[in-house]
Amino acid sequence: MKPSMENYLFYVGVLMLISNYVSLTSSTPLFNLTTDQYALTVLKSSIVFDPNAILHKNWSIHTPICGWIGVSCGTKHQRVTALDLSNFELQGTIPPHLGNLTFLRVLDISSNSFTGILPSELSKLRRLEDINAAANNFTGGIPSWFGALSQLQDMDLSNNGFSGRIPSSIFNISRLQSLNMSFNILDGNISEEIGGLSSLKKVSFERNQLRGSIPYAIFNISSLILLDFGHNMLSGKLPNNICSNTPRLREFTVLRNQLDGEIPRNIGKCKELQILQLQVNNFSGEIPSEIGSLTMLTDLYLWRNQFKGRIPKQIGNLTSLTALYLESNHLTGMFSNSTSIEHKK
Repeated sequence: MKPSMENYLFYVGVLMLISNYVSLTSSTPLFNLTTDQYALTVLKSSIVFDPNAILHKNWSIHTPICGWIGVSCGTKHQRVTALDLSNFELQGTIPPHLGNLTFLRVLDISSNSFTGILPSELSKLRRLEDINAAANNFTGGIPSWFGALSQLQDMDLSNNGFSGRIPSSIFNISRLQSLNMSFNILDGNISEEIGGLSSLKKVSFERNQLRGSIPYAIFNISSLILLDFGHNMLSGKLPNNICSNTPRLREFTVLRNQLDGEIPRNIGKCKELQILQLQVNNFSGEIPSEIGSLTMLTDLYLWRNQFKGRIPKQIGNLTSLTALYLESNHLTGMFSNSTSIEHKK
């Protein structure tokens, strides 16, 4: 029996709807739990060495991923919100598929042996607040796409093989509170744009190959608690207003650079300062007596510079001081016979 024209048109319409649906679903990924599971499965397959068999035994496709070790999910959508693989001794690479964990807020892959680069697809993690990739073997430049992660508050890329310059896009992350790029092979200058990170509390660029001067703009960030530029090739002077806008500073470290000039007398305004490390530079002039007003100071390292004159007697008032190093200068006065003191109390 021959189908009527009406039935023919009905079947054609159904076929068109099915075709459109298939086309739509194949071109538009459905970001759901299945997507998260696939991303983590690809990550597992990218691990070439899992000495404790943590992922091998626990990450099974037959169990819900929200129960996998190192994986945390949100209660509302059951999407992966945190991935903590720290200290698992894993070896492998980070696949681009990890960028599909779009609800991720915390990514901690520190203290492993991951190699290669951090893929640009991670820029899709727009909810990310904390990334810790420290103590791995990542190489290449610091990715500029970090600047797209507007919610990022803590970034730790220390103890890797990152090289090149610090991308200026990093200084667009206005919520950033902690920035650690120490123990890499970064070079070039530190841009004055860093002063725009008004929420910064901790900054460490220790043990790199950075040159130029310390950006004066960083001393306008009132929230700063720790500032570490030790073991670089920085030059120039410290600003005269070093402590005018950083009253909460507790640790200031610039040891083993090529800095010169005098210690600003303004240093006395850093009332919460506990650690001051200026050793192995070219600082000169007299040690300012204002250091004696830093009553919370526990560690004072000024050795191997060009300081001259008398050691200010006010240093004797620092009752919290447990380490004092003044040798290899041109100083006289108190402690002149013993300028290295540990546990003075």
